[in-house]
Amino acid sequence: MASNLKLGEILRNAGIITDFQLDSALSHQRHWGGRLGKSLIKLGYITEDKLLSFLAQQFDLPQIDLDDRMIPQDVLSYISAEKALEYQVIPVERSVVNGRTRLVVAMTDPTNLWMIDSLQFMTGYRIKPALATAESIDKAIKRNYHLDGEDSSSVMDFSSRDLKQPIEQAPVIDLENDPLPPPSALKALEDRYENLVRILLDRGILTPEDLDELM
Repeated sequence: MASNLKLGEILRNAGIITDFQLDSALSHQRHWGGRLGKSLIKLGYITEDKLLSFLAQQFDLPQIDLDDRMIPQDVLSYISAEKALEYQVIPVERSVVNGRTRLVVAMTDPTNLWMIDSLQFMTGYRIKPALATAESIDKAIKRNYHLDGEDSSSVMDFSSRDLKQPIEQAPVIDLENDPLPPPSALKALEDRYENLVRILLDRGILTPEDLDELM
């Protein structure tokens, strides 16, 4: 992301909403929960189409049509149904750019860096946000994870891969004879470690002083 500003600040700085509207939406969010963008839309300060168009232009992100789109099971398996519902996101496709694999994920708020970091740590891939409406994401989650008619709050935390494939026993590593993992694997592990540390710092679970002691 080019900016670490939060969604409300970005919209206010761009003149899309006023200070009063931002404060009002923040108050609504604190009272009713949910995401700020949803509060702004509910209060009538911005339409969802205008919000997504602005974010697409601001961050040079694609807008994606999820209607009737069936997503491959191997792509869905990287984010569980429970996490998809919790974050209101859905993985759409894998792509390789400059030799690095990215996971394209449809979402409504690409400024939520904590969520993106969590998804990167969870999947082990760089996350490429794509924009879609909240309604289309919700419908796509229910359709692709086969949750139609189910109580979404009771969805277990497992992926389609967990349902359809047997659990394989982890291989035993012979430290004397097995070769070291390739640099790309080590780099991916380093990236996941950095994302985990950032999440722990953001949540206040880990302090900079604790990190100094660990290092």
